[in-house]
Amino acid sequence: MYYRLTYISTENKERQGDYVINGMRPLDIGQGASCGALLPESDMYEAQLFATILFKEEFDKWFLVRKTDCYKISVNGAELSIAQLLNNGDILYFADGTHESRFKFEVLNDDDFDPNSGYVYKKRKSNGIVMAVTIAISLVAVCVAAYSLWNKEADKDLRRYDLSSVTQSVYHITTDAVYLLCDSLVNGEIKQVIVDAIELDNVAAGTAFLTDDSLFVTARHCIEPWINDEKWDGISSKLKMSPELKLATYAETCNRMLGEKKYSLRSHCIISRDHERYEFYSTDFFMDQTRDLVIRLGSAGETIYLRTIIPIAQRRDMELGDFAYVKVDTMGCLSLAGWQDILSFSKPDYDHNIAVVGYPLTDNKTEGVAVPVFGNLMGMEFNSDRTNLSGCIQMSAPINRGNSGGPILARVGNKIKVVGIVSKADERANQGVFWAVPATEVVRMHGHGDNTEDDSMIFRR
Repeated sequence: MYYRLTYISTENKERQGDYVINGMRPLDIGQGASCGALLPESDMYEAQLFATILFKEEFDKWFLVRKTDCYKISVNGAELSIAQLLNNGDILYFADGTHESRFKFEVLNDDDFDPNSGYVYKKRKSNGIVMAVTIAISLVAVCVAAYSLWNKEADKDLRRYDLSSVTQSVYHITTDAVYLLCDSLVNGEIKQVIVDAIELDNVAAGTAFLTDDSLFVTARHCIEPWINDEKWDGISSKLKMSPELKLATYAETCNRMLGEKKYSLRSHCIISRDHERYEFYSTDFFMDQTRDLVIRLGSAGETIYLRTIIPIAQRRDMELGDFAYVKVDTMGCLSLAGWQDILSFSKPDYDHNIAVVGYPLTDNKTEGVAVPVFGNLMGMEFNSDRTNLSGCIQMSAPINRGNSGGPILARVGNKIKVVGIVSKADERANQGVFWAVPATEVVRMHGHGDNTEDDSMIFRR
């Protein structure tokens, strides 16, 4: 005996009719990536676990157990208090004030599923006619794609380009120390004074690249490694926090309590390749803080604030701020794609091949040579009038840690240009899928005099 939990209604129309089959194992229902039955995520708060379906052997039944007090959960229209026995045909309802979803709970007893094998997610079954039409469309698409590939000129295939000259503009970047600064009165003047300093236990390593307009570009989290720390659970126990995260939360909390920006952090960064070496502080770089989130964390007895670019409920517009650049006197060979380039590259009939060049980490060691790996564009999120991107670019390529900050190259017209900067891997997708900050974010900010206003938002976690 087992049960089937079917999506009756949800804001994700493609998911309607899909179902989860399960036997004895717990099934989480919520917005988190680990949940077996996913609900639409809130635009305001972090992903929540709503409820869990548990099997109780003493009753030989399944129970729905509430896991949050924030949102509405009901069974057959009656509000769920703590736990409730589930019966065949029950309708489960979940809502967070913005989105709502309904599931149908059905108990089955046949040989289609082994109840002890865990839960299995399945797409809705298609009827024969739909299946035949789908196959026919697929065959036509394959034929068209094959003809297109055959007819494409060989020199337009990105994999056939000689990218050796490009690697000359790609560098290592490492961050090895972090300093806590405080505005203090020195000889009658306000100056920044170092009040604490640490060496990083694990040196932050990534990739940077040099453009043809003399900018070193990288990912912001490569020079501010505390900005996207995902290991800390947000509770007040400082024993679980990295040293750099302790400094970051101290600075942001003091600033919030004082009502002014008195404390700040500065890291020491090294950009190198072969015999070239450049030293900077993170405060030398330009970055966009207008999308920063200041998250209120801690416990009832201790409030902690943290400035971050981790998106709440997977809001990819927050991670558009994961870039930084610094001006130098030397010039590279890489050109940043402008808005018209991005529009062209996003067209369905365009060549969506990409090459990512960087210094991946293998066994916590950085390879000595920048190597290109290839992949494809998977998606772009435009605003309503297609005048800007509303989120990061999703791409695929076999990349590793250390590629962060590296250039994403694509053929735009007859030129190879940088269309994006590697940000982070997508934890919800299969290996090799990652998010990239569009190069237009750097172009836009640099074109506006390298200035932005700090307009951060506060969310609870």
